[in-house]
Amino acid sequence: MPNIEIICPCCDNILEIDTSAKEVVSHRERKKKESLEAFLEHEKNKSAELDKKLAEAREKEKNRSEFLKKKFEEAKNNKDLKDPSPNIIWD
Repeated sequence: MPNIEIICPCCDNILEIDTSAKEVVSHRERKKKESLEAFLEHEKNKSAELDKKLAEAREKEKNRSEFLKKKFEEAKNNKDLKDPSPNIIWD
């Protein structure tokens, strides 16, 4: 006969019972369902975290743009600057 699974009324976990031997074969925790309030709180925090990351990325891009403009102006003002050698990595 096949094994059956039941939910224990005491511990609210899943018991697997061998029907031929009439004994518990395994015992495992049952997945708890998340409450609606906990889910909504998690989603609100997730949204705030994404907004924070977006603001950081915008600030980083703004700083990068200003840095590149500054480097360009320095290079434009320095007429003695020769062409760089091809082995220079521009990043």
